[in-house]
Amino acid sequence: MDFEPKVFRTIIFVRHGQYTSDPEKLTSLGRKQAKIAAKAIALLKPSKIYCSTMPRAKETANVIGQHLGLKFTAKDIFREGLLPGTIGFNQLITKGIPPDKKKEILAKMRVARKNADLAFKRLFKIPQRGQSTEVVVAHGNVIRHWVCKALDISEKNWLKMDVSHTSLTTIRISKAGQFVLLGFADKGHLPLKMRTYV
Repeated sequence: MDFEPKVFRTIIFVRHGQYTSDPEKLTSLGRKQAKIAAKAIALLKPSKIYCSTMPRAKETANVIGQHLGLKFTAKDIFREGLLPGTIGFNQLITKGIPPDKKKEILAKMRVARKNADLAFKRLFKIPQRGQSTEVVVAHGNVIRHWVCKALDISEKNWLKMDVSHTSLTTIRISKAGQFVLLGFADKGHLPLKMRTYV
């Protein structure tokens, strides 16, 4: 009996490589992480690469794209951001912050959530025929958010998930509309000394 579906889409989510914040760019280790991730991804023969418009994601996507011979497409909807979740989460994030600043932070969180949900709708489309694999270079918060939505589990669980630099999270979408998590935050392609989180 053949258990492999004939029609499916596979999305490989890659967290960007290690980076510096000022200016925002990959460290030398971050570039090495991206090159190693590219070699692992190449085995799955993706046809498209998308990424967030943030510099660390674009640089990571460029390294991966060069290795795969693919150009990346950057979109704002894949950007990092704090995502509003349960009331408890919102209170935790804004604890001790003055009311005017709190209002500003919550507004930014709503925008981030709106973008993340829009990205989810665009990415998690049900395939109609054939098989395809796409890569999305994004950020820890949004990757965890998408995984919770795909698995239909409580949003509060994303705070318990750890996503290291250039780890690979793979989700397969069947013609029947099933989302199957094939791997979460896999970092097996990276030597221990090259694994970083912040």
